[in-house]
Amino acid sequence: MAVLTISVAIDALDYLGTAAFAVTGALRAMSKRLDLMGAVVLAVVTSLGGGMMRDALIGHHPPTAFIDQSYLLIAIVVGILTFFWGRHIREQESWLIALDAVGLGVFTLVGASLADQAGLSAFGILFIAMLTATGGGVLRAMMVAEIPFILNKEIYASASLIGALAYLLLTYIEASNLWVFCTVMVITTGVRLIAWRYHMQLPRA
Repeated sequence: MAVLTISVAIDALDYLGTAAFAVTGALRAMSKRLDLMGAVVLAVVTSLGGGMMRDALIGHHPPTAFIDQSYLLIAIVVGILTFFWGRHIREQESWLIALDAVGLGVFTLVGASLADQAGLSAFGILFIAMLTATGGGVLRAMMVAEIPFILNKEIYASASLIGALAYLLLTYIEASNLWVFCTVMVITTGVRLIAWRYHMQLPRA
């Protein structure tokens, strides 16, 4: 029962993270003055791109987003709603940053867990976890001809990396799944929010 409850909670948070990332994708389309199709495309790419790349690399075919169409439906609906009713939402709204941070934590956990189940090495788990969490944002930036912000200013991929390292440590000491799931999400989300709140950045060239 506990395992089922954890699974349901992760799925719910996964949907929440998908919605949050879809909002950020649609908002970026609006800031670039793209049309409705552009907003939907960026919403889908931002929210599902990292997971699709992950599935391709670990040999999970077809991608999860094509098996469970709820993810694609959420991304499309949220993209449309944001386009029509999100004109007064700013990408730096505190509540949106919080949702995005939760999504980062969830996707880091999901990526690390799936990579672990696929038998990848520690390096592979770290890479897949960060790819799942940040890949969609990178694709979004490339589509609108921007340098991904995870590469030039924000502590974002670094937060995912720290969360993935926590996953490796906790699984190494054979902590319970509940501890692993909760700790990875809290650490990843917490690092991201603290960095945003106090304007923390990595050294720049």
